[in-house]
Amino acid sequence: MIVDTAGQVIVDMLTLSPSLSKIPSASAILDTSNFSFQAISYGKDVSGFNKHAHAVYDSNYSAIIVRSYESVSSYHSSAIGSAILRYNILPEYPDPLNTRLEQNNCRTVFSSLFSGLDVGHCANHVLLSSYSSVYQTLGCFAPSGGINYYVLSADHVSGSLGNILYSGTLSGAYNKYGIMDSSGFLTFAPLNGNQGRAKTATLEFTSGVLINLSPTFSSTGNIDLVWQLSAHDAATLLLYGGVYHFGLWCLDIKQMLKEGHKPPFAFNPLNNIRKYRLFAKKTFSRDLLYLNDAFGASAFKVLLEGLAAPYIAYQWTIRFL
Repeated sequence: MIVDTAGQVIVDMLTLSPSLSKIPSASAILDTSNFSFQAISYGKDVSGFNKHAHAVYDSNYSAIIVRSYESVSSYHSSAIGSAILRYNILPEYPDPLNTRLEQNNCRTVFSSLFSGLDVGHCANHVLLSSYSSVYQTLGCFAPSGGINYYVLSADHVSGSLGNILYSGTLSGAYNKYGIMDSSGFLTFAPLNGNQGRAKTATLEFTSGVLINLSPTFSSTGNIDLVWQLSAHDAATLLLYGGVYHFGLWCLDIKQMLKEGHKPPFAFNPLNNIRKYRLFAKKTFSRDLLYLNDAFGASAFKVLLEGLAAPYIAYQWTIRFL
């Protein structure tokens, strides 16, 4: 669903004064790339930010720790919803007035010890040095160097990893290639539509989301946005509660100019000056990473540690009439 703030992006573009082209320090504001799609984000139900792996912290282990609520070992984000009283796993319904994926507070709070970012979707806390000792609880993406995970059959007891159903190590591709910032914004590849189509054909997603512009765009108005979620990043997101939303974002040019930033507004995963404005939102009633135990006890490891497939590919078509 395209939201109302998409109209603000269009109005900002149409109301820029052409006279800026005569001012060397401001002419780059008129660059049409400033108003193109710039980021994708992943979201889930607001309650999920304090459940799943978000609910466990143990200073003895720098690892993702989560309890499985089913007898099978493949972790189901939906299973915890049926096991915990008053936990509503459904995401917020899409509304044209939405300015983020979940409007309510999505901050992960672990007792009085620490709390994380509240950006309305899954953040990438591992990039922030201030969270270096607690990012394994805050989530939601694995570091490039890898992190251990443990799925337990019973509630966790501090200082102990008994009752382990299965474990392993997950290494994040988004952080390996530096294409996601700390707020969980997955950047677009700096390519035009034709270049994006060529990269899509050869399955090259390491520079970000691709705009796959069809040769028939002039008649259909369809733009395909294509990106990958690596098996390890998918496994990590599942341990933190799954994926129920996608967000499509453009730049908030006015906000960045107000803060003193001048174009080009370069993407930097460690110190991203970019401010984003929601353009469209896609919401699902079922976790996109749900597993059905087709492989029995090894479903999680077979499907989401890359033994069956190295990544999941997503395509989102936006149509301009």
